[in-house]
Amino acid sequence: MEELEAFIGITILFGWVFLMVITAWLSTKYRKLSVTDFATTGGTLGLLTLFLTYSATYHSAYAFMGTTGFIYTHGLAWWDNVMWCVLPGIAFWVIGSRVWVLSKKYGFISYGDYLRGVYGSGRSVATALSVVAAIAGFVFVLLYTAIQALGIAYLFNVISKGIITFELGLIIFIILMVFITWIGGLRAVAWTDTIQGIFMLVAYILGCIWVASAAFGGIFNVFSEAAQRIPEGLSLPGFKGAFTPQFWTSLWITITLGMIVMPHVWIRYYAGKSLRIIKWAAVFTAAYLTYLYIFTPAIGLAAKLLYPEYPTPDKLVPVLLLRYTPFAFAAFVIAGALAAALSTADSQLHAVSTILTVDIYKPFIKPEADEKYLYHVERWIVIALGAIVALISFTRPGLFLTILAMATSGTATLFPVFVAPLFWKRVTSKAALASAIIGEIVVALTTFVWKNPYGVVSGVWGLIVALVVLIIASIVTKPEKSVEECVTFLRSIFR
Repeated sequence: MEELEAFIGITILFGWVFLMVITAWLSTKYRKLSVTDFATTGGTLGLLTLFLTYSATYHSAYAFMGTTGFIYTHGLAWWDNVMWCVLPGIAFWVIGSRVWVLSKKYGFISYGDYLRGVYGSGRSVATALSVVAAIAGFVFVLLYTAIQALGIAYLFNVISKGIITFELGLIIFIILMVFITWIGGLRAVAWTDTIQGIFMLVAYILGCIWVASAAFGGIFNVFSEAAQRIPEGLSLPGFKGAFTPQFWTSLWITITLGMIVMPHVWIRYYAGKSLRIIKWAAVFTAAYLTYLYIFTPAIGLAAKLLYPEYPTPDKLVPVLLLRYTPFAFAAFVIAGALAAALSTADSQLHAVSTILTVDIYKPFIKPEADEKYLYHVERWIVIALGAIVALISFTRPGLFLTILAMATSGTATLFPVFVAPLFWKRVTSKAALASAIIGEIVVALTTFVWKNPYGVVSGVWGLIVALVVLIIASIVTKPEKSVEECVTFLRSIFR
């Protein structure tokens, strides 16, 4: 029986790997040997592909494993996720549509490209700002990429009944992630995301319903049982008293704003075929992200009721599936978790490679490089980054939520710098540079020296300071023509 289950698990696993490889390879039929096509598909994604790649990028190994561990540990305080599931859709509509319009006008294809463009009058200051943002994106996103590999390596081991070791699973996942990104850039990533976005939604919802029904007789019964046995988990501050109102509020602010300006999310604002598609993708994104998480609280609470003292809560999803569902079905749902992790990891790898190519290599190493040359450079960078992710992953860094909070704190601080020039004519490159640097320093201090002062997450402290610095410094410095032109142009479009 054990051997049969291992065969089933490995078959499902490699069937999924094969499907991803074939999908990525088919995307090359439309490939152009240019860095613009590799980075943004040249802005050719349709509604289905755009909204699913955007949505799938938001969901990672955290969605399947980290959320259950979070609810297990803290209770329904986790529902601040609702905030950052609805708001990405709103951000896609309000912010993404404006960034898309500017990208069509000015040809933006990267993180720093945008900053050098809107703050262009600042010249060297704008370039320095793009470098600061590039470094922040590289550090925070690459660490987040590594935890996708960690979660999947564990699942490979589970689904194969131990035949695939943690180390081998890690290697398989990283090779697949690198291959998809390397062979087709954003187009291959988006195509595989489309399949994975549908797959993870169906697999996870069915898995949650089956486990809840088998263990408690249904989703609603889980909540009823939890209300009687562990009522403290259904309200703030949660099981451990950690989620005070200020911590809860500051966490969702940090995660929401931090995710909106993460490089792998931001680059998708350039990829839509039309403004209409961008707006409809925003609507479907909010619905998709929210609906996927409706069932998660029941599974987290079920895990707490069934395993009150489990040492590694992040690993409880496969435990519940293997106990309460047939092995073949459990393997199918776990493959959905693999899809969730891959859809985020390859997006992050792609975004960071674009940052290093367009924002670092081209301006500072080879300014005269043409589109085809940069295309090949970025592909080599993808391979190098894959090796770095592997090195980080083998050190096995901390829990999903901890790393997610760290990553989004660092990028949330950049939110004012990225969004202000879409609406405010007075913002300047000098103010933006000061805001970014000082904000990141504050995040570091409130993360490692004075941790979350007064129960408020470090990202919010960084965001507050960054916003104050941006406003004051913009008022005392000279207005810049490039920002004024961008805002005037956007106001003429979005009346």
